[in-house]
Amino acid sequence: MDFTLVGLWHEMGFVARGVVVILMIMSLYSLGITGERLLTFRRGRRQSRRYIGALTPLVEGPGRLHEAAGLEKGYAGSPVASVIGAGVGEYVRSLDAAARRPPTQPPPSVFDVAEIVNRTMERVKERELAGLRRGMPVLATVSSSAPFVGLFGTVGGIITAFQKLADPTKGGGGIGTVSAGIAEALVTTAVGLGVAIISVWFYNYFSSSLDDVTIDIDETASELVDTILKTPQV
Repeated sequence: MDFTLVGLWHEMGFVARGVVVILMIMSLYSLGITGERLLTFRRGRRQSRRYIGALTPLVEGPGRLHEAAGLEKGYAGSPVASVIGAGVGEYVRSLDAAARRPPTQPPPSVFDVAEIVNRTMERVKERELAGLRRGMPVLATVSSSAPFVGLFGTVGGIITAFQKLADPTKGGGGIGTVSAGIAEALVTTAVGLGVAIISVWFYNYFSSSLDDVTIDIDETASELVDTILKTPQV
């Protein structure tokens, strides 16, 4: 009996081989999503920090907020830039609309402008967070289902072992007869657990990173709204 991976593969039954192939596909798909998400989160975090650094003096400086319009275009991939840029753009459009209003029309309240800007940022925020969650449901599905897929292969391996044990033509009755089936069962279980462990690790990592991005967006958006409320009425 050859207990190497190649030897075990040749000893596996049809069900166990199918389970291993499915697990390998799940693993490769998860690794592909993981690599793409790692690059996305890394790029977004780096660009967001740069954007916040460039935005801070414009927000803190009196009367400079309009200079931030279009600033987000230089920070592609930053969810913070997308959200705050949409809010700044809405604020500038409100200023332009107020400047073109008829003399008889009262100016809009600064609270109304801040509410419009806040709603705009909330809409863009949900869209950005949904984009960052892309692929995470797959990781959650793989991490929860891979052990059961492996256990399915385990059941197939045990069945194979008992079939050989009951077949006199295959040396039924000896421990060597059933060792291949038992090893087959253990291999599929181990593969399933390995795939699940890796997937759940990265799923939790991305969930934590998503929480950090949400905090950055909320804090920056709150500062923007505070700045708008402190400005004179448009």
